[in-house]
Amino acid sequence: MEIQQQDRYRQQSHKKKLISIIITIVLAIALSVYLASCTCHVDAYNRFVFHPYQLVRAKVLMHMPLSIGDILYVCWGGMLIVYLAKLIACLVRWQRYKIVFIWYLLTGAGSLATLYFLFLFSWGGNYYKEPLGDYWQIDRNKWNDSSVIQFDRYLVQEINTLAPAYRNNTFDVSVVRAKELYRKETDCFYNGTGLFIKPSLFGRLLRYMGVQGYYNPFTGEGQVDDGQPGFMLPYVIMHELAHQAGIAAEDDANLLAYAVSMQSRDTSFMYSACLNVWLYTHFQLRMRDSAAASEIRKQLNPITLAHLDTLRQLRIKYRNRFGNYTGDVYDRYLKMNHQKDGIQSYDKVTVSAWLWELRRRSGIVNKIYIP
Repeated sequence: MEIQQQDRYRQQSHKKKLISIIITIVLAIALSVYLASCTCHVDAYNRFVFHPYQLVRAKVLMHMPLSIGDILYVCWGGMLIVYLAKLIACLVRWQRYKIVFIWYLLTGAGSLATLYFLFLFSWGGNYYKEPLGDYWQIDRNKWNDSSVIQFDRYLVQEINTLAPAYRNNTFDVSVVRAKELYRKETDCFYNGTGLFIKPSLFGRLLRYMGVQGYYNPFTGEGQVDDGQPGFMLPYVIMHELAHQAGIAAEDDANLLAYAVSMQSRDTSFMYSACLNVWLYTHFQLRMRDSAAASEIRKQLNPITLAHLDTLRQLRIKYRNRFGNYTGDVYDRYLKMNHQKDGIQSYDKVTVSAWLWELRRRSGIVNKIYIP
């Protein structure tokens, strides 16, 4: 009798649940269409929604030592397991629990719709921004077939110049310095007070996933694996700060991290930026001309060669199928959010960084402006 009463209650609630789901989906679609229709709408979203919201989140969460975003994902993961277990239990006893099953499906659909709307509202609207290179008026027509080898050689020269003066900094020191550089070199909103980075609780797990850091759009936190090599940390931190500053596209976050680092004249950050971008550029060159790539690599200094060997050993140590699966999931996520190249979009920094570098060397670049 009690189960029948619960079933009747759920039947009555199905209609209300369905209406709430439809309303949430309509709101999410409306927000997406609004942002996609005009860059001025994205500017309004940036100014009146994302920036104020990011400032509030920073003030609330930045002084908490633990990553709230990591804890949130753990809780959601546990809730998902319980949810799937309940669905399976209903399927096993279908005749008795089919109404309950429908209720759970509607609840799950409603939760997904709500999360997607919150994602768009909290940060996802930044995916609709114009590319950073276009905002900076970088002329991509200046990129040609010889550009990749020119940039590769330039980066090797910079790396060799910077390596002797490079010094490893701790995670905390790198975070403080990175925030200072954003305040100094960019027009980051409100003098960079919305920027904060925390060490991820998932450090070792992230290494198995092939992830160095990530931005949590729901809490506004930038999480970084603080156990990775010190020569990688400055650039990874700068990349996650770029996401916090409202840059969503991965190639644009790479470009901003590179630009701020190179403008800083800070040896550790410049070295880390050059090395990371060289890894992308050298991969592109190897695909085109393996002989030229091999010849240029031989010009690297012993310090950098030792760093590359460290990266190679880490890849071997943490290589696994799980990393491939998570890479595929992330690739689909990026493509769903208007990055047609998916995970390969990281490599596009090769083009934009070299064209920006040409402008900087010509004395055109002064302050770095963030849309």
